[in-house]
Amino acid sequence: MKQLVLFCLLLLSLTHQSTAQITITNSVFPVVVDTLHYAFGNQPGAINQIFTPPGFGQQWNLSNLQATQTWNQVMKNPQTGTAQASFPGASILYNPLNSNNEVYLQVTGNQVLDMGYYGSDELGLGLNLLFKKAPVLEQSWAPVNFFDIHQSTSNVLTAFDAPIAPPILLNLIPTPILFASVTYQRLGAIDASGTLAIPGGTFDVLRKKQTEYKSTAVDVKVAPLGWIDISTIGGQQILPLGTDTITTFHFLNNVSKEAIAICTLNTAQNAVTGVQYKALNTPTPTFTPSLNQPLWAYPNPVQNTLFVHFTTDAGKADQWRLLNVQGNVVLEQTVEANEAENGISISVANVPPGIYTLILQRNGISVGRTSVVKI
Repeated sequence: MKQLVLFCLLLLSLTHQSTAQITITNSVFPVVVDTLHYAFGNQPGAINQIFTPPGFGQQWNLSNLQATQTWNQVMKNPQTGTAQASFPGASILYNPLNSNNEVYLQVTGNQVLDMGYYGSDELGLGLNLLFKKAPVLEQSWAPVNFFDIHQSTSNVLTAFDAPIAPPILLNLIPTPILFASVTYQRLGAIDASGTLAIPGGTFDVLRKKQTEYKSTAVDVKVAPLGWIDISTIGGQQILPLGTDTITTFHFLNNVSKEAIAICTLNTAQNAVTGVQYKALNTPTPTFTPSLNQPLWAYPNPVQNTLFVHFTTDAGKADQWRLLNVQGNVVLEQTVEANEAENGISISVANVPPGIYTLILQRNGISVGRTSVVKI
């Protein structure tokens, strides 16, 4: 009888705890014009009790973190993006921290989906490439409840011509086409609930433990062998290829569009390497996204239409020219600029395949140039 009473009390306690958990709805999904405010800290002594086992009613304390950097994450209209034509159905565009890359998200009634991005390649080759995720990768879902488990897998396959590749690859093998491939496998589990203290406040939260496996490769076509992973050539690692495991704790609240905190763990998963957390006082961003070059062309290589994004002085006329390898002008046009940043589209369907130089001139002086590969 005594054991039965104890069992009933335990069951009642667990029932009470489970019904007390918050539920996160799609009201926290981002929309265009939202600005999410984040701060970053990595002081080991301020990171307390993050590594707790799954369970209810927990308390985590990050209140002693000191911001080393801040970020205002601005959610933009995707139609303003350089690569908007490649992401039909996108709901939001934003620039990552300290980056001019364009990340495209699709927001539905029950999911936020990462469609991919355009910008600096993930391999450090110094190229601007298009990375489209197929299928799209789940970033968050709703409603979110304790015990939820979600899996998502996505792949990226991006081709680029060797003429625009860096010497490290051209010296390895002068192949005309290379393929960069990235595979993502993501598992998220809501394994704990409780309260989390951060500088300036305490919040009811659900904890999502997320594990992501990211595998990266570059393949080249070698006759007569076919496609070969370049990491197998020469027996040495020349690029950051292979599989990385990224583990994070996401502390989520049902009224905040920002995650209350995102803790990134080391490879051994026994230490926190950094924390991104909600900034309660609207910060002045330490980085304002802007073009780091006056001329930006996409897609590259191009087949039919080249989109050109450039910065200028409002009200001044700019002239762009497309030159072949002999230095002859193939196409040119004068553009009357009305804003600080401008974009135009150029039809290159009738331009012969080859390597070209796109030059932006202002008052007869070259202010920007970039290489363009026509295929």
